[in-house]
Amino acid sequence: MKKQLKHTPLGYFSYFYSYMGNKLIFNVVLAVILGLLDGIGLALFIPLLQFVNDASSIGSGESMGGMAFILKSFAQVGVPVTLSSVLTLMVIIFTVKGLLNYWLSMEQIDLRQKYMVKLRQRQINQLQALSYQGFLKLDAGRIQNAITAEVGKNLQAMIQFLGTTKSLIILISYIVLAFLANWQFAIFILVGGYLSNFLYRRIVESVKTSSIEISRRGNLFNGFMIQCIHHFKYLKATSYFTRYANKLLNVINEVEGLNRKIGKSQAITSSSREPVIIFIVAVVILLQTNYLGASLGSILLSLLLFYRALNGLVVVQNSWQSFMQNVGALQSVADLSESMKQYRERDNKETFPTFQTQIVLEKLNFSYGDKLVLRNIDLILHKNETIAFVGESGSGKSTLANIICALIVPQSGKLWVDGKSPFDFHLDSYREQIGYITQEPIIFSDTVFNNVTFWSEPSVENVSRFWQILEKVAMKEFVTNMANQENTLLGDNGMLISGGQKQRISIARELYKNVEILIMDEATSALDSETENYIQESINKLKGEYTMIIIAHRLSTIKHADRIYLLEDGKISGQGNFDELVQSSNRFHRMVSLQNMS
Repeated sequence: MKKQLKHTPLGYFSYFYSYMGNKLIFNVVLAVILGLLDGIGLALFIPLLQFVNDASSIGSGESMGGMAFILKSFAQVGVPVTLSSVLTLMVIIFTVKGLLNYWLSMEQIDLRQKYMVKLRQRQINQLQALSYQGFLKLDAGRIQNAITAEVGKNLQAMIQFLGTTKSLIILISYIVLAFLANWQFAIFILVGGYLSNFLYRRIVESVKTSSIEISRRGNLFNGFMIQCIHHFKYLKATSYFTRYANKLLNVINEVEGLNRKIGKSQAITSSSREPVIIFIVAVVILLQTNYLGASLGSILLSLLLFYRALNGLVVVQNSWQSFMQNVGALQSVADLSESMKQYRERDNKETFPTFQTQIVLEKLNFSYGDKLVLRNIDLILHKNETIAFVGESGSGKSTLANIICALIVPQSGKLWVDGKSPFDFHLDSYREQIGYITQEPIIFSDTVFNNVTFWSEPSVENVSRFWQILEKVAMKEFVTNMANQENTLLGDNGMLISGGQKQRISIARELYKNVEILIMDEATSALDSETENYIQESINKLKGEYTMIIIAHRLSTIKHADRIYLLEDGKISGQGNFDELVQSSNRFHRMVSLQNMS
């Protein structure tokens, strides 16, 4: 079951504690000590004021109410209560307070850093552990928004939460000390403070709701932007860009409307809190002096403490409201985290051994939802054999390749590799033996060397292997003639080289990886005939060196395959080499005729 972020102070504390651990508790303890020292230091101003009027009565402590224990402690340690001793204690207290404040500030800096590092690490680890089937169920815009924009808001939320916690603890310390000085005054002020906080509760709740909605809109906006960038050429060529841009602008306007609502709430609370506090203090002083006969000295100490406390209340309310602005980011990150846990890939620690003999699919079935994509598949692929899957779109070819890669788990049936199920082992140790080449080449915005070697160290051995692999895919001469040779930058998605060159670099990367199994999913379908021939020559050179699985619409690509499997409606309807299948399958014969390969 999906674990929900609890929208309560304790729930938020538990959320941050899961990242920061006992350092958060230590932060709270320091804040408690800091608050008590500050309150005691303020209380010492009362005997000082009394000393100005009557030096002989400084040691009585009557004007300090229940806080007279501070002066009585002087006698317990044998120190006379004088102006010098009180001032010395004040200097010591505020010096210690300053050092603690510095310590607390540095601890909070460390907490911020630890929180961000752990949050980023957790997101990267969860994304790495996310199953491919789980990835397909999650919205790409939601993932990008949570990992980029919402993380920054998470940091702001954490800073505001720490600030709120510190202010709240100091506020409680003031209240406790004020109770000691004059409990009646303290109760009146507490009731007034509670009533004022009650007035702002609906505003805070409104801010929280708006914040969560802003994060949802952010997920939507990021999803639209990903599609916009991915389909940029189409949107431009068809003049649909204007209409699509209006969708983006509508989301932006909705977000800004919510931000304006939050800003209005902040304006109301920040401008009204101070008048409300002064009104509460004035009413309580009148009640205390006119009806309850309290001494002005105890009221003065309580007032001093409570004025600081009520100011602290303003700080707490303001920082809490600021925290609420970013609580939607906490919700967004927490929800994504729980979803990725739910779709975590099943994995084991045992390493999968090197592929030796054969891959077997046994009575294998797979469906997407209610749609059965693969039906009762049985086939055997021997080491260093080249097989091909052909058939119409939706016949199950790519799904079959995904199962062999252990990207998806069949609902029934078995995948056996050398008599073992890869799903019972550490899946990455199995996938390290697989090279996967897709219709659209994967090129990173970096150098040729880094694209092929996947950022291996440029050691003598690695550079030598790099050039050997380039020769295998007929790219050595091309790269040698580049201005910076292997250090030439290829641009965003390889925009500085042709489609065929990009595809050969993609093949080179998989070969450099030293794989056992090569899967080519429509690897030449996006290329022109001449470029396809170059790629085909590179593939033919690899035949017999690697176990190859080729998925193709262009039948010229698989003419030299050892065996071809024809898939129809998720079932194998024919198999054999090219010539055998032409003779035995009317369907395949028709496909060959349509592509003028007779």
